[in-house]
Amino acid sequence: MGNGKEDAATKGAATMKTYHIYLEDKCLFKDLNQQEFDVIWGRIYRSYFKDDLTYTMCEGDVCEKGEIFEASF
Repeated sequence: MGNGKEDAATKGAATMKTYHIYLEDKCLFKDLNQQEFDVIWGRIYRSYFKDDLTYTMCEGDVCEKGEIFEASF
């Protein structure tokens, strides 16, 4: 039995979102947090291999393929 802080920290870690970035189904980056993902995705997606880059967002043991939206200018 703890003081409750450990339980809250454990629950938060279990539901933390992570991201994986793939190039042609090969994992380039794994277990990125939101901030890391935003920086890396923003730089490589705008510059390289747009048709071949994908990502997944994972929460716990569940991963979903991300949807890529392009701005129309």
